[in-house]
Amino acid sequence: MIFGLTIPRIKLGLESIQQGVTGMSVGENIKRFREDAGYTQKQLAEIIQVKEPYISALERGQRRPGKKILPLLCDALGVDEKTILFGTREEYQRPLSYEEKVLLAATESLSKDQLREVIQYMMKLKASGE
Repeated sequence: MIFGLTIPRIKLGLESIQQGVTGMSVGENIKRFREDAGYTQKQLAEIIQVKEPYISALERGQRRPGKKILPLLCDALGVDEKTILFGTREEYQRPLSYEEKVLLAATESLSKDQLREVIQYMMKLKASGE
């Protein structure tokens, strides 16, 4: 009771607080950005080297991306952590750099399989720190 008024207790989980920014959960954000990137759950799982059910559980809100997985998700989906967690698109819609434009131009004529190989190689290269 505060100032003679009874205030009901409201239990808010982290997911509810995060939905306050865009109305979308972390899982919904992951799904939206995955679909925007044109990946299936299986493809995204292969890129970040996890099992497909893990991606499904993330998108349904049954799991949350850990400290190791979150940066991999961000790299694969082309967004930053703030964007995944809160759904803001400021960084998501930034202009492409010269290097990114060159990379896109170089991959235009590749098949989907070849492009997946390039992506997997780039993820391994980034993970190795070279």
